[in-house]
Amino acid sequence: MNNIEIKHLRMLCAIAATGSMTKAAGKLCVSQSALSQQLKDIEGKLNVDLFFRARRRMLLTPIGSQLLETARQVVALVDDAELEIARRVSGERGELKVGTQCIFCFKWLPRVMRAFQRKFPNIEVEIGHCQDLARELETKAYDLIVTAVPLQDDQFGHSPLFEDQMVCIMPEGHPLSAGESVAFSDFRRFTLLLLNEKGRNRFYQQVLKPRGVEPSRFMTVGQPNAVIEMVASGFGISVFPRWAVADALAPSGITARPLAGGLPVTWYAAYLKNRQTPVFQQELIHIIRKMDIESAVPETRRVSAL
Repeated sequence: MNNIEIKHLRMLCAIAATGSMTKAAGKLCVSQSALSQQLKDIEGKLNVDLFFRARRRMLLTPIGSQLLETARQVVALVDDAELEIARRVSGERGELKVGTQCIFCFKWLPRVMRAFQRKFPNIEVEIGHCQDLARELETKAYDLIVTAVPLQDDQFGHSPLFEDQMVCIMPEGHPLSAGESVAFSDFRRFTLLLLNEKGRNRFYQQVLKPRGVEPSRFMTVGQPNAVIEMVASGFGISVFPRWAVADALAPSGITARPLAGGLPVTWYAAYLKNRQTPVFQQELIHIIRKMDIESAVPETRRVSAL
């Protein structure tokens, strides 16, 4: 019959894993319309429905679930075969310098790097904290940088890694903890604790300031753990990625609430386009995409309130 192609199996795995056409398209780095066409194409050829179209989630049909088991096995075998061929062609030696603009990424990077080094034991890895994305890529200080702020310049490439949500953290019993979410206007009433001064703080500059929202006071602390301690001590509130504070909630005496309307963030791997991307760099991106970031963070207490 020759109906099913590897792209269809990858599509099936991605939609089943995310439950969303939009998220699956981002995971596979294709447009949502292209992915929808792929699904329509294979369902038409097989004359079956692989998913139920629920209002907010794509759910597997019984036939879709049966095909998913085969898809996972085949995709894993193909990925392993492609990787082994690439390793033999390019060799297994080299170096990879990885930077991140968010210090919280060091919570999940160790697990990513363990998976990476199991596949590439002879690749030397250097990891650091990036201060200037464009300059440090141009000077080759890093080969790849994890960032939530893509550069608007054609010389840089950006591969989407995963989606995230920002949450507001506050002491337990704080007035804002009584609600299910925090409105942007609520920030006017409280001190906002920042990791960097407000002129360089993305949440203030890109979210609050354009809406005319000015917190009652700013306090720049500089270190993530110090911000959490200051919040727990009642000095103010702050905003962090959801997974970044998941393990700190109960032990630190803080709680978290989502921002009203949500504040989605997409994290990217940024790199120079004019450099040949080695196989092992591509594989690192692939490992991050496949990993459940929240499960990669050491778990003490998840953000159950979200």
